[in-house]
Amino acid sequence: MKHQSFNARAVLLMALACIAQIAWSHEGHMHQHGAQAPAEAAAMTRPVKLTETQLLDQDGRKLRLASDAVAGKVVVVSFVYTNCADTCPMVSHTFSQVQEQLGALMEDRVRLLSLTVDPARDTPERLKEYAASFHPQRGWLWLTGQPANVTAAQRAFGVTIRNPENHPAQILVGDPKSGRWTRIYEVDRPQQVLEKVNELLAAQHADKQAALDGTAREQCTAHPHSAGVQAKPGCVAQPG
Repeated sequence: MKHQSFNARAVLLMALACIAQIAWSHEGHMHQHGAQAPAEAAAMTRPVKLTETQLLDQDGRKLRLASDAVAGKVVVVSFVYTNCADTCPMVSHTFSQVQEQLGALMEDRVRLLSLTVDPARDTPERLKEYAASFHPQRGWLWLTGQPANVTAAQRAFGVTIRNPENHPAQILVGDPKSGRWTRIYEVDRPQQVLEKVNELLAAQHADKQAALDGTAREQCTAHPHSAGVQAKPGCVAQPG
């Protein structure tokens, strides 16, 4: 009986995601509870300033937001709650598609974070049951915690949420190392999310390469005029 109930719930969530996607396309991408347009949602946001707020993941593990949950990786963040019947299933479906496309990059370089906006009801157990419908793999964390801590985490991501039923429909993509963050309001477009993730990963690679090139130049010119010092491999000897 429990297995049948679980399957029925999974089917219902996926159906809701499809229905929400159709509604989203035909109603100007508005959140159906609060009718919140992107411009209005943007007014509720502030710069991202990560903190060490303690949260719980879907397995009940204690995690610090900055050090443990974000952990210096490129992150994709959504704001959801398990009683949500419209945009939340759609956003989570988008995350499942992003997860599939990222493949081996998940956890190694990228994390997905689904942060509840209803911590009073969304316990780790409830989040885990809800998340099962979207098949989260390693690297996709569902986060909750004490209400004050969840509020602090929301604010760290630059979001103010006073009522779960009127929370901003958005996906936040960012790199804590570079401080590059982007808010995406068309939450039914996984390809747009993937493009931003790939852009950040490419920027990380470019930054790393530039740092390595700078180090190499410093090493090549460390002793440009020292007698008897030969050029290091990969360096061009300069006249003394």
